[in-house]
Amino acid sequence: MHVLKTKIYKFPNKKKKIDELSFGSKIRAEGRKSQFIKLRKGWIDQKDLKPIGYKERNIFSKIGLFKNIKYKWGGKSFKGIDCSALIQVCINFNNKNCPRDARDQIKYFKKNINLKNIKKNDIIYWKGHVAVAVSGKRLIHAYGPMKKTLFMGINQTIKKIYNTANLKVTAVKRL
Repeated sequence: MHVLKTKIYKFPNKKKKIDELSFGSKIRAEGRKSQFIKLRKGWIDQKDLKPIGYKERNIFSKIGLFKNIKYKWGGKSFKGIDCSALIQVCINFNNKNCPRDARDQIKYFKKNINLKNIKKNDIIYWKGHVAVAVSGKRLIHAYGPMKKTLFMGINQTIKKIYNTANLKVTAVKRL
C-alpha cells in the first residue's frame, strides 16, 4: 500500500467499511471485481495498492504521510508509531530490509557520515532515538516528548534532545 491507510469494505463497493490496513501492509489478492481487490476478509480499492516488488527512487518519499501521527512506543501504523518504526516501515515499503530498533539499525547501516555533511535521507541516531533528514536543515521523527511525528530543524532537534535528555548524536548513516 502507498497510502497511510486504506479501508477494507465488506463488498466490492464503498458502502460498508469493516476495517483498515496500514501503510506498507502486504496482502494476498484472492480475486478482483471492477476496481476492487478481494482479500480473505473483504475488499480494497486497487488505487491504494502497489505491486509487491515496487520501489521508489527516494526511499523516504512517503515518510511525510506520517506527519502528526501520534507517537506510540512500539507502534508501527497510522494508529501510532515510534521513531525506529518510522524508518523501518519506509525502508521495508521499498523492499529492503531494516532492523526494528534504533540500536540495531546503527549496526546494520554501514556508511557513516559526518554531521556537517548531512543531506536529504541521511539517518541521524541518538541513544534510543532516530530521525531522517528531509534536507540539510530539517528532519522528521516520531518524537515521544511532543507525542507525535513532526518536522523540526536539525540543529534545533539536536539541541533540544541534548538539553532535555543529555543525549548527543551517536551516528549519522547514509543508505
